[in-house]
Amino acid sequence: MKLQKSHYILLGLLLIMLLLSTEASAQLPVFDDDVGDEPVAPINGLIAMGLAVGGYLGIRKINK
Repeated sequence: MKLQKSHYILLGLLLIMLLLSTEASAQLPVFDDDVGDEPVAPINGLIAMGLAVGGYLGIRKINK
């Protein structure tokens, strides 16, 4: 099955919507004031780019 240009556009839009929705819905945990924990470290943005590149390479390999 060969993917058409419209399929790539739809896949790209879906990927963008998923990445934006996960970033928008992230919530920091709430602790009491007497807890001496380290500050919460954010997830690096390069993970999303790595997933996108991996998806592209996977689709390209499937099409060959």
